[in-house]
Amino acid sequence: MELQIFKAIVHVLDSSGGAPVFSDRLLELGGDELDYLAAHLEKAYYNDAVKNCTFLPEATFPSLLLENEDFVQCSKQIAAEFFEVMRHNPAIPNADLIVVYCSIDGHESVAILKMNYKAAFAHFYQQVEGQHYNALIKQRTLLPPASGKTDESVIVDMTDGSIKLVEKKFEIDGAKEFYISSRILRSTQAQPERVKLQTVQAAAAQAVKESYEDNKIVESEIATILCEEAVAGDGSLEVQRVKERIQEQFPLAAPAFEAELETANLALEERVSVPAAKIKKMEYQSIKTASGIEMKIPTSLLSGENDYVEFVNEPDGTISLLIKGVML
Repeated sequence: MELQIFKAIVHVLDSSGGAPVFSDRLLELGGDELDYLAAHLEKAYYNDAVKNCTFLPEATFPSLLLENEDFVQCSKQIAAEFFEVMRHNPAIPNADLIVVYCSIDGHESVAILKMNYKAAFAHFYQQVEGQHYNALIKQRTLLPPASGKTDESVIVDMTDGSIKLVEKKFEIDGAKEFYISSRILRSTQAQPERVKLQTVQAAAAQAVKESYEDNKIVESEIATILCEEAVAGDGSLEVQRVKERIQEQFPLAAPAFEAELETANLALEERVSVPAAKIKKMEYQSIKTASGIEMKIPTSLLSGENDYVEFVNEPDGTISLLIKGVML
């Protein structure tokens, strides 16, 4: 990711206080602050729970971003939108709202990081009857660490209006609801990228199992296809390409694969974002035998002919794994 952070501001959204605490000044961006924001922006952008959404025609949020040249005032209006929903729905956690104006891979963007408070203990020094006393005090307004993830975030690409959204359901008017997309952004509802990937993987595996009942290593072969396509697409998986690969390797399973996707309401035209960490994980498959022996094998070696690994179908219906060229 090529990331440049130009401006940032912090507003306090504590619904128990009755009103938000707005900042009138931009955040001073030193090295530590930049590193902290960059870490959270990158995690929000590549979060496998991210949903790629677009604004609905009736949404007023785009005009708020595009027509307001005063970044501080714009950020206050954004914070006020969040606080208004939070004020009437106490199940939504209190937070600091950090609004960031930045460039991501050359695209002008506005990011909203809702930093839900974490509770943790810290020491508290005081003097009691002339004696030094270190007590423990619970601090309830700590922000997520740089190593963690924000629970809720919005990144709006100002060049095309696309949204990368991470949100959670909270109780709204008696029912659990995604309040950011429905009540603040007024955006389309979309499946998280993680769910899309799971859908493609499950649909492919089910289709091949139904059409090739004697295939005992379906999951490994499907994982190989997905891994190769994600790498070829530089982290973007084309569902249509997966279908073509299944058509090539398992022609009988292609119709069933399409049917499974249709049932799951996932179109062949969809592209699925696969984070680098997920691709790295997909590059290896763990195989565990009935006796408890577990091996981690590169996915690339689990299909086709190679000089390292071979699966042997035994007469009793079991499969033996032959590892060749082992040096002890």
